[in-house]
Amino acid sequence: MVRGRTVALVALGFVLACARAQALEWQYCEGAEDHEAEVDFVTMSPDPALAGGEITVHIGGTIERKILGGALHLTVFFHKVPVYKEEDDLCDRTNCPAQGNFEVLAKQKLPSFTLPGDYQLKISAEDPDKKELVCVMLDLQIKR
Repeated sequence: MVRGRTVALVALGFVLACARAQALEWQYCEGAEDHEAEVDFVTMSPDPALAGGEITVHIGGTIERKILGGALHLTVFFHKVPVYKEEDDLCDRTNCPAQGNFEVLAKQKLPSFTLPGDYQLKISAEDPDKKELVCVMLDLQIKR
């Protein structure tokens, strides 16, 4: 009986954790109609994000040609003003070489002094020759 309850509690915890990773409203960046990668989904957990906590953004899609490397750019905007920028090796955030289906995971710890409010996150990726592969903008909310 106790074992059955434990399994049920673990299953409930898993369902609740999955429910917290919700699909976000996102769009391709303005002027990025000529991108090579197609994005199928963008999720963020937790949503809304909490100041001082960690957020995970998960992007999935497809790309036709083989990508051996490149850069991932993250820019956070608060009231349309860039407040944070980061550049990472693309292969640190996805499996390289990438071709066909891909997934990108971006985890970030938010500073505890982050102001609550509505933010935008711009995520773009480029190949080693600086050719843009994809660019998306998503809206996110940060609470205390």
